[in-house]
Amino acid sequence: MRGGVGALRAPTEHPRKPPILLVKIGYRVISMRGGVGTHHLQRRGVWGHKVSPLGSLMSTPIPVPANHVLTTDANSAFRWTNALTVSTVNYSSIVGSTISVSTLNVSSATTSTLQTPLLQVSTLATSTIGTGATSAYALDVRGAAYVSSITAPIDQIDQGPYLLPSAANSSMITAWIQKTVNTVTASSASFWSAPTAATFATTGTTPGFTAFQGGVLLPDGRVLLVPFNATSVGFFNPATNTYTTAGTVGGSVGYSGGVLLPDGRVFFTPEKSNTAIGLFNPITNAFTTTGPTFGTSSYAGAVLVPDGRVVMVPSITSNIGLFNYLTNSFTTVATSTVIAAYSGGVLVPDGRVVFVPRNATSIGIFNPSTNEFTTTGTVPGTNAYNGGVLLPDGRVLFVPFRETNVGLFNPTTNAFTTVAIISSSYNYNRGVLLPDGRVLFVPHTGTSIGLFNPVTNTFTTVAGAPGGPAYSGGVLMPDGRVVFVPADATSIGLYLSNTPAPIEFCLHPFFNKM
Repeated sequence: MRGGVGALRAPTEHPRKPPILLVKIGYRVISMRGGVGTHHLQRRGVWGHKVSPLGSLMSTPIPVPANHVLTTDANSAFRWTNALTVSTVNYSSIVGSTISVSTLNVSSATTSTLQTPLLQVSTLATSTIGTGATSAYALDVRGAAYVSSITAPIDQIDQGPYLLPSAANSSMITAWIQKTVNTVTASSASFWSAPTAATFATTGTTPGFTAFQGGVLLPDGRVLLVPFNATSVGFFNPATNTYTTAGTVGGSVGYSGGVLLPDGRVFFTPEKSNTAIGLFNPITNAFTTTGPTFGTSSYAGAVLVPDGRVVMVPSITSNIGLFNYLTNSFTTVATSTVIAAYSGGVLVPDGRVVFVPRNATSIGIFNPSTNEFTTTGTVPGTNAYNGGVLLPDGRVLFVPFRETNVGLFNPTTNAFTTVAIISSSYNYNRGVLLPDGRVLFVPHTGTSIGLFNPVTNTFTTVAGAPGGPAYSGGVLMPDGRVVFVPADATSIGLYLSNTPAPIEFCLHPFFNKM
């Protein structure tokens, strides 16, 4: 046989004596008898010693014995030209300047350290990569890692406040509210903070005589007080704890609640007779009116819906009012009753609006997508409820006005239930969902603040309200305080919940309205 370096040459002497094959692997020399000739080891191997291309003698690779130890020095390298098949590799350290392969298939790799300045792989197929990796993660890196770019999935629950309320988005929006509203209570605290009980205080000097009715949180952090009998718009600044007024609305305008519009203006809901829709710009303090004038107790509260319209809750009128802020136009949708007698509306995650029954004996539901109004259930009537609150589980709570029960309505099943809380009426006027999941009842004629836990169905009170028709509506601020809008009260009420809330939560149309 002829060939280059390392070719096999048949011996010419001792034809009957089997040749000896000497193979030097590492620092060992193996003597083998048999075959047709002596194998001259000429090629340099992994450790720099001359060896022959043993692969040219065999049709299949020689397997490495189990637990075989490969020794090397610091200057050598581990190279292979053709396929290298290894079922399991256990190693404490691999250090190399370059590892370059076209295809790497790994079913299991156990290592304490894998170090290489450059790892080039065109195809990487693996069930698990990483030191200490678990089945829950495809890639588990325990230590420093450099990544030039990464694409991560979006937390859809955190997108809840930006999703349009609809049947498709309802569950995701509800999950956002549940994630935002935690279980912290006023009596608990972290190990580094002493527990502080919720407190009530007052600030400023307001006109009294049903001056304001409802409030709206503005993007700049101020709380706007909607004028009822006041001659100007009121403001509370939480940064300075001061009360100021701006603009001129004429006095005795009779607005009942407001809505923050997408363009920054505030919509005032007309309740009194001879009152048109009010529009106030909190940047320029300009006040204007639009649309027709309405009769006595026409509307009580309003809600911004996904298509940008404002739904005006019918009180003593046979029509639902609809205001388009883009065109400043007003239209109506007829209801099934002449005196709807609702007080306050609640936007629910599927996009519908629930009307809170005050004198009505059924719950009103308006669907903005179809402009359809329907009723469901049987409720007490006769000044029963005044205002509603969307709960974290998707139900709507009706705030008791002259009722001794809290009303709970499930808009998914249309089920209405009650929870007895008090033996006599406290006359609460609107409610606020607190960051700890409880609902605060704003005191109207009572001398205590109501707190209802919808998980345990328990009711407690906090003393300090002045009594009389003191407040009409409340507004949650990001610092966790609730502003009580002064009606007959001559100062602004402040309830400190000790739990802050995200600005998106406070500004959202689910909650920022009356």
